Amino acid sequence: MNSRKDIILVILGALLLAVGATAYLSPGLIAPVVPDEEGKATALKQLKEAVPLGDAYPSTPRASLEDNIKDWLSPEENDDNWDYDLFTTIDVVWDAALREYVPRSRKAEEMPPFGVALVSVGYPTYTFMLSHSTLGPGKKEEERLFSLKNVKTKQYIDDCKLNKPIPEAPYLTLKSFKVIKGKDADGIPFVRNVLTIDDRQFGQVVEVDDEKPLEFKGRVDILVNSPTDPLWALTLHAVGDKFSYNGASYVVKGIDLPARSVTFDKSFALNPKKPKKLISDPQTLTVPAPVAPAPKSKTATPAATKTVPPKK
Repeated sequence: MNSRKDIILVILGALLLAVGATAYLSPGLIAPVVPDEEGKATALKQLKEAVPLGDAYPSTPRASLEDNIKDWLSPEENDDNWDYDLFTTIDVVWDAALREYVPRSRKAEEMPPFGVALVSVGYPTYTFMLSHSTLGPGKKEEERLFSLKNVKTKQYIDDCKLNKPIPEAPYLTLKSFKVIKGKDADGIPFVRNVLTIDDRQFGQVVEVDDEKPLEFKGRVDILVNSPTDPLWALTLHAVGDKFSYNGASYVVKGIDLPARSVTFDKSFALNPKKPKKLISDPQTLTVPAPVAPAPKSKTATPAATKTVPPKK
């Protein structure tokens, strides 16, 4: 066993000796050859005469150390005045119109007018109601005369008869008339004069009386118009109805019939440069109260004046 180890050690030593001799005799084979003095001079000359490759670096002026000279550029301003600077915070304020914090230096955005006005809200009413009725000279029921009132125009159609043409409204036919007597919930007696009308323009047979206009409570009419465009008007009917006007979107959020008011939510882009950033402007509009006619002023009669002669 020992003889074998000795043989192996002898072989490894011979290999190491051969490698060392090769490295000594051929120095460039293992490591780069160090040039002599003449070779160094030649290499330095070649490096000095060589032309540099690529683009030259741009020259920039040095920062001045003199006082009152601003060599550092200020932060660039953007459209929203979010101008950041090193170690300098931005003073922000709350913008109620935008509902967000904005730089104090930004000019406050002005909310535009709401754009629409509420004209009326309520149940739609039938155009006509019974004003009154009278018996003719013969006191016969079939000769009874009726007077209709147009609740919208406040005009009257007189001398109408049952199942007879009506020149002022040829699409109407009075079908029947009845008197209903009874007592209300408080025990107070009442009398209702009920007239049945076939309205071919409206497409329905209705019953009207002489107490109040007929209301269709299965639907609500919300009439809006534009304060700046007298030709624009729109009728809506329920919460959730939507419409667009002058680049803004509106949606009905609530209806209060006793208060005669409707709540709308308006969505629009306050900044045209950012059309996707929408602003919400909810408002409750109320039907304006009717304007009372101005009282007629009495012209005062000027009092008689007495001329006093000058003193002598």
